[in-house]
Amino acid sequence: MRLWYLSCLFIGLLCSTLPAWAKLEVAFFNPGAATDSFWGDVDKLMEVAATQLDINLKIIHSDRNHFKMITQLEVLLNSSSPVPTHIILVNEKQSAIKMLQMLYRYPIYVQLILNDISVAERETLLADPHWRTYLLPAIIPDNYAIGAETAKTLLSGLQDKKAKVLLISGDKSTPASVLRTQGANDHFFMQPNVTVTQTVYGQWREDIAYGQVLTLLSRYPDLNLIWTASDNMAMGVVKALNEKGLRPGRDVLVSSVNTSAEILQLRQSQQITTLGGGHFLAGALGLVQLKHYQATHDYYPYTDIQLFSVLNPNSDFYRMLVNRDWVGIFQTQILDKLPQQ
Repeated sequence: MRLWYLSCLFIGLLCSTLPAWAKLEVAFFNPGAATDSFWGDVDKLMEVAATQLDINLKIIHSDRNHFKMITQLEVLLNSSSPVPTHIILVNEKQSAIKMLQMLYRYPIYVQLILNDISVAERETLLADPHWRTYLLPAIIPDNYAIGAETAKTLLSGLQDKKAKVLLISGDKSTPASVLRTQGANDHFFMQPNVTVTQTVYGQWREDIAYGQVLTLLSRYPDLNLIWTASDNMAMGVVKALNEKGLRPGRDVLVSSVNTSAEILQLRQSQQITTLGGGHFLAGALGLVQLKHYQATHDYYPYTDIQLFSVLNPNSDFYRMLVNRDWVGIFQTQILDKLPQQ
């Protein structure tokens, strides 16, 4: 009860410190589709956050087409409607630098979430007075760490037996994909009883991963671990294993990342051995930070907010995920964990 009261007070203070004319108008360029398991969850939690924080939020989907996303920004900037005060971007397939170039000289605050530009690119931009004002700190989960942690937990399921591993990454350019896969690969490489067969790229899609596994099971008949970078690809893996007469979670152990309803059920039934997630919180946390920044010109420290962890099916958080309790998730996983002012 006390945490709920403090969180209500926190929201009230955020909103009351701003003049009435200063309502945030935020456009979020979502690189996925509204129907995507992960990107749809990002949307839903952001919508709850926007309602509670009194933010006007517009979500624009590019359906995994980063060229479309660039065009959508151009349309927004050239429209007759007032431009938003804040824009949230994701560096999908290294598209953010082009979009930042388009935003240069507009009085629009820009925040990156989930996939950032490189450290060198950010340092170069911040040498410019415009970007020192308008380029805000990014909110980026530790993809390398969750890649390594899911690999470690997956491997422990073999109980010291020799492992032959297939890695199914997302794509070759998105930072989250590269770092997540590197974390897994580095952990496996350091283990003496592990052979990594190869890394393939499922493009985040169930059908592609399904076809890849059907082919590679013939090439590696003794494969006993499959690490995947996302839930959709893991679902393709499970389908392929079942078609081959193998029991996912027993004959071949599978790990993944993301928290769609389907993958949560597969984890509960132990067809998925290890599941990481939580990074869908980044969008809602971003809105909290934007609201706080406008009021104070500072960002909240958020070290207590777990943007990534290996998920425990017996935890309260897991139960909220299964129930798609977005209000409860926003309260317990973000608001209750921020420092109270």
